Amino acid sequence: MSALPPDCEAALAQLDAFRRGELPTNELASMQRHLDACRHCLAQHHHEKALLDRLANATRNCICPDELRASITQMVNEAARDR
Repeated sequence: MSALPPDCEAALAQLDAFRRGELPTNELASMQRHLDACRHCLAQHHHEKALLDRLANATRNCICPDELRASITQMVNEAARDR
């Protein structure tokens, strides 16, 4: 498997922020141009979005205990700091 071009690595690293609408305006436009031109990154974006949509639909009526929610939030925050 070959390594991705640097622009794809950068785009994929920002995909979550793009999906959440958290990119600054100048980076948002750059990301959209990249996705418009790069089938690999666009496919990855669609794949991840579909997975998250399915997960959201599957858990829509689930109730998560507060203690579990706090534990998961803590793990996610620690993982984000370690990046």
